[in-house]
Amino acid sequence: MNFATAQRLGWYGHTERMQETRMVKAIYSGKPISKRPTGRPKIRWEDDVKKDIQRSKVPNWKTLVLDRRRWKEVVEKAKTLP
Repeated sequence: MNFATAQRLGWYGHTERMQETRMVKAIYSGKPISKRPTGRPKIRWEDDVKKDIQRSKVPNWKTLVLDRRRWKEVVEKAKTLP
């Protein structure tokens, strides 16, 4: 992994800890009203984050992301992984 991956994981943790009323959280967790055109599904930012978490082999990441100090350790560890 590299610096960009660590930045993405850091931002993911930040958005997960936000209050539901924040605009960024509303946009991130909202669902679009319209349908996407047919064809291959687009890769979403969230899909990339989940792949990064799987490559980092982080157990219980859904609860770990809520603890800022422990999530920061995961992000720092991601910077050093190949």
